[in-house]
Amino acid sequence: MKTRSFTALFLFSAVFLLSATCNKNDDVPVVTNPCWQAFDPGGVDINGLLICDKTKAEAEAAWPQYWFYNAGETKYCWKGQQGANPFFYASNIPESMADKMRSTYGYTFTKVDCSSFCNWQILEKYKSKITGLYKPTRMFYETLFPDSCSKLFVGKIVTYRETTDSLITREFSKKM
Repeated sequence: MKTRSFTALFLFSAVFLLSATCNKNDDVPVVTNPCWQAFDPGGVDINGLLICDKTKAEAEAAWPQYWFYNAGETKYCWKGQQGANPFFYASNIPESMADKMRSTYGYTFTKVDCSSFCNWQILEKYKSKITGLYKPTRMFYETLFPDSCSKLFVGKIVTYRETTDSLITREFSKKM
């Protein structure tokens, strides 16, 4: 008899202790402060400027040259245009920053599939066939479309144009 009551008491105590340690206090709110990502009004994030210990207003006051958005905000790809200027394509821009660019600069934006384009930083090099020397390298950015995007990689060099006395190549230096 003593063994049964001891076993029952032991099981009751174990269940009680487990239930007491597993209880969660759902009444206590979890407070998390968002981090604020700095955004250049030209259309890109400022790498390394993620503010987590201030309010958005404090971040804007400390760095007035930038805009800030909640770092957890979803980012999209956009086809944009300002006035009669040519269309451009941009990626990794949150909707709040697209809205800010609309209201500040008059851009129009349409969400697009991110796989419908790719942006590259390209280095164009002119080499003289006569002297073997290069002219200064020209850097520019270009938007390409899916048929080309899948064939490109960082470091790829293509002959862009060749004349009797020069060779012009383009190196895909950074995918944006």
